[in-house]
Amino acid sequence: MLTLLKGGRVIDPANGIDAVRDLHFRDGRILADPGARPDAVHDAAGMVVMAGGIDLHSHIAGGKMNLARALTPELEGVIPPAPAVGLRYAAMGYTMAVEPAMLPSNARQAHLEMADIPIIDRAAYAMLGNDDFLLGLMLARRDHRAVADYVGVMMAATRALGVKVVNPGGISAFKFNQRKLDLDEEHVYYRVTPRQIILTLARALEELGVTHPLH
Repeated sequence: MLTLLKGGRVIDPANGIDAVRDLHFRDGRILADPGARPDAVHDAAGMVVMAGGIDLHSHIAGGKMNLARALTPELEGVIPPAPAVGLRYAAMGYTMAVEPAMLPSNARQAHLEMADIPIIDRAAYAMLGNDDFLLGLMLARRDHRAVADYVGVMMAATRALGVKVVNPGGISAFKFNQRKLDLDEEHVYYRVTPRQIILTLARALEELGVTHPLH
């Protein structure tokens, strides 16, 4: 199906375009003027036409969202259900949003919830900065290849786009009654520092060739 988007302000920074012009596309691909009559014409006069937005960090699914819904029922509508998330993002011009904090143990539920988000593309980052098996590998001073293999296995198992770190080591340390953990302070049990966790995960992603860097 050939579609014409007529008279919109086309903004394409990569190609230095900022002008009012017509845009033809078929099957999701932009075409030069095909010289054929379009099957559909949409008037975009007064509107901006540009690539869809990609939100690389947006809490759209998983345990956090469901806890928020459960704990604040008075905010129904402010914290939308999954189907409404896609509609709101599409209305703002986004075509993709990424859940940044997916616990591996909660990955199945997060993906099921994201599957209910319509229109936009969805993805998630796996949180590994407090993963006990990872910290155990670091404590045992295992070869870095073993660490990279584990990160790769976890990304594959959770269908993650990347890896996220929040308070690396600190959440784990709290379980051992360690109430603070500075950047170069050792975890009371695993004897690793937050800096070492960050560098270890960043190196693993680089060795695995993951496009998105440590988040």
